[in-house]
Amino acid sequence: MKKSLLILALTLLPAIAWLVQPGFFPMHDDLQPMRQLQLEKCFLDLQLPCRWVPDMGYEYGYPLFNFYPPFPYYLGEIFRLVHFSFTNVVKIVGILGFVAAATAMYFLAREFFGEPGGVVASLFYTYSPYHSVDFYVRAAVNEFWAQAFFPLVFLFSYKLITSRSHKWIPALSLSVAGIMLTHNPSLMIFVPGFMLWVLFWIIKSRNLKSFIPLSVSAVWALGFAAFFTLPVLFETKYVSVWTLTSGYFNYLAHFLDVKQLFFWINWGYGSSVYGPNDTMSFAIGFMQWIVPVLILILSLLIPKLRKMFWMIFLLFVLGAISIFMTHFKATPIWIILKPLEFLQFPWRFLTLVIFYFSFIAGALALLFPSKAKTLLLSCSFTLLLLLNANYFRPREWWPTYGDTDRFSGHLWQLMLTSSIFDYLPIWAPFPPADQASGYINVIKGAGIAQTIIKESNLQKYQINVISNSAVVQLETYYFPGWKIWVDGREQKIDPTRDKLLGRIQADLSEGQHTVIAKFTNTPVRTVGNSLSVIAWASLLIIAIIKLWPKRSI
Repeated sequence: MKKSLLILALTLLPAIAWLVQPGFFPMHDDLQPMRQLQLEKCFLDLQLPCRWVPDMGYEYGYPLFNFYPPFPYYLGEIFRLVHFSFTNVVKIVGILGFVAAATAMYFLAREFFGEPGGVVASLFYTYSPYHSVDFYVRAAVNEFWAQAFFPLVFLFSYKLITSRSHKWIPALSLSVAGIMLTHNPSLMIFVPGFMLWVLFWIIKSRNLKSFIPLSVSAVWALGFAAFFTLPVLFETKYVSVWTLTSGYFNYLAHFLDVKQLFFWINWGYGSSVYGPNDTMSFAIGFMQWIVPVLILILSLLIPKLRKMFWMIFLLFVLGAISIFMTHFKATPIWIILKPLEFLQFPWRFLTLVIFYFSFIAGALALLFPSKAKTLLLSCSFTLLLLLNANYFRPREWWPTYGDTDRFSGHLWQLMLTSSIFDYLPIWAPFPPADQASGYINVIKGAGIAQTIIKESNLQKYQINVISNSAVVQLETYYFPGWKIWVDGREQKIDPTRDKLLGRIQADLSEGQHTVIAKFTNTPVRTVGNSLSVIAWASLLIIAIIKLWPKRSI
């Protein structure tokens, strides 16, 4: 295994070579460093888990991480703690994503096709064109990282069912929670295929009792992710999500055709547009679809593969269905299954296509005698590199670019307003036309305000009102969880008082006042946090019990 992992590490180098040098690169989602910065501000303010970010939304703030899956940014914060720059953290998270996906696919395919098969499947997965599109073009870090968890969920569910051992429950639970905390749309489209995979192995192994440990895994996974999942389920009604499915993000504008999927390698760094004239690639990859077709055919003819025919057939059918879902002829299905509109782009099903087909490609190793395995690996790697390696690079490279460039001037202003509609509280019917003017303003009456504390989840002001009464307005959107106290007494917040943006207001009388605003947990968040604490604490306790040295009596 050590030799295989070494080979795997070496073959990964062309995919990540650009990310190990100084500098940065342009990307579609250029908010990656900004999101990391906002999460770090939460950490510094002890807002854990992070929900409300202070700078985005034109500095009015909004509940980004209450709805935007946080896992890649929590991972990135580990490297911020040892003082890597924000731009370098984005690259590190990318490197780890490639490594994690390749390693996970290796272990999954090795279980069925041996170590050479694991390496082959991993190579196919790593060098699928869409894998590069996700990071180097789109910078869709969350979707990119979800692909690292797909193989783990398949592997650990298979081990749990066929081994009849409960020791795989924690691993499966963590893997499922990984997807839940990484990319909601990926979870939505992954689950149906996963359920068929589970059903297949339950029937094949005749282990109906595995429903119990599988159910335990599902509940435990929900517990791990409850701090995030419950607010998504119950608090989305408080934000505007219509922008996530309208205009450019309407799925009807992003279907693919057969040529784009199978025959065109028109690589580009542009955008997805209506029709076949996209300026970015959505190709499956020549080897990524030709080899699975050959494997399926040969599995009917060759004894070594015939034993695995039904598994290969299932994976192939799931891959074929995923391809169909990217095509405009699948429109009736999209119309019937309304939640699919939140997927936004039908071509996101390519994540499943490359997963299923790369897994099948590992069966190539069963077609070659032991002495020819090295030749197989060499040929696979060479062909994949020749066909795809040139895609694993950014459009251009800025060798001296760093955090100062990203967080200053015009670019800083762009990041304050980018994606301003995303998760905008419903009390703000429109995004602000201008940047927030300070932290607090006296909008009625007369007075002088002094800022004492301004953090992501806490604001404190001293107000001297010199008129009979006054109304102060925090330049912060209202969202459930925000509370305000005047001289220690809580005032009820009515966000409808500010018809323009739904900001927080408070009434003051003449004289000196202390105004404190704090972002707190709602009952839903409290329940979610509590469930997650219980789930993670139980995992820790089990780990301690398992690892604690047993003394002989």
